[in-house]
Amino acid sequence: MNIAIFTDTYFPQVSGVATSIQTLKETFEDNGHQVYIFTTSDPKAEIEDHVFRYESVPFLFFKDRRVAIPSFASIYRKCKELEIDIVHSQTEFSMGLMGVSVARYMRIPLVHTYHTWYEKYLHYILNGKLISRKTVVHLSKLFCDQADLVISPSGQMKDVLRDYQIQKPIHVLATGVKLPKKIDQDVLNKFRQSWGIAQDEYLLLSINRIAEEKNLIAIIEQFPQVLADIPNAKLLLAGDGPQLKELKALTAELNLTDKVVFTGFVAHDQVNVLYQAADVYVNLSTSETQGLTFIEAITNHLPVIAMKTPYLAALEDIATFGHLLTEVTDFPQSVKAIAATQSTLIEGLAPLIYHVSADAFYEDLYHIYQYMIELQSEKPRNLIGRSVYLSSSFAELHKPLKWTSKYFPSFYIRRKDE
Repeated sequence: MNIAIFTDTYFPQVSGVATSIQTLKETFEDNGHQVYIFTTSDPKAEIEDHVFRYESVPFLFFKDRRVAIPSFASIYRKCKELEIDIVHSQTEFSMGLMGVSVARYMRIPLVHTYHTWYEKYLHYILNGKLISRKTVVHLSKLFCDQADLVISPSGQMKDVLRDYQIQKPIHVLATGVKLPKKIDQDVLNKFRQSWGIAQDEYLLLSINRIAEEKNLIAIIEQFPQVLADIPNAKLLLAGDGPQLKELKALTAELNLTDKVVFTGFVAHDQVNVLYQAADVYVNLSTSETQGLTFIEAITNHLPVIAMKTPYLAALEDIATFGHLLTEVTDFPQSVKAIAATQSTLIEGLAPLIYHVSADAFYEDLYHIYQYMIELQSEKPRNLIGRSVYLSSSFAELHKPLKWTSKYFPSFYIRRKDE
């Protein structure tokens, strides 16, 4: 299978979207498929096989993200040359529009993953005064209705898209993560030592873009209450972003300078060291559509404290992995409770590991791709618009191999080993 991924965000830019795409690329390549990424240029990017970069400029209101200025003709020729079977867009902007056009002109399926809950990010554009929620809804619907299938990382985001009146079928599929190897204890000890964290200190970890929507202020403001119960606690905030200076000032104001560590940017291939060196992962953001750091923590056998979302609640039904909060103010008490039941929680994470793994993600997405390709080959050509024959009659999609039989009883998906 030859797969074209269209995205405005890819490494060296650090984000959950970039990580998700890398996971997709690596797992499909490990299983014998060809994955080609069409993305923006980046001054820090290195040459990488099967990654095609196109001229771009920094986004006006979000300087660490870029907008491509591509030539459709060159992209189309490259996709024809590569004999692309399916397009999977991961952005609604510049490269995403190229993906829509490629799929249309090549008459191949278009799958789109809607990663970002844009309503939570409007404050970046003139403090939310330029673009309204109504505009977000309109543009999201306009783009998603060009696809044959929309993938949502969580049930919560699917509900949002349904509220936008998107007509195309929406399938919930959370990105998995590669299962990490256990890191030698000496490496973990050296990491702690390098940041002034003693071996007997209880380490809270949060890995984020340091920005307003991540609600890191709430963690810092409540950390004195955590220290009242756990005097040897320490907080490590990993990442960079526009709110870093403000958070450092708040830390100094609360006399927490010796208790809160800011690491700055951390390369993605080093994050497992942070997870395995910590005692608990904390994140009070309410803007996550899935939250890859949550499942990265789980696969590193690290308990999690987070705000309750439908996605995390569904995971909790499989196995208890920490505490899910309905109120931010419950945070200090949850840290205390986790510390008291640490070993029990770690043992209980085992049933979740495969469920959130990259292997499980691959199996689901492989069958989706295969189904969409075979369906495209069977449906009549339409010269006016695509996706006409995959209409809103889909009430809902379920897991691969189940939803096909529900809506297309005559269609059979062959597993790859058949």
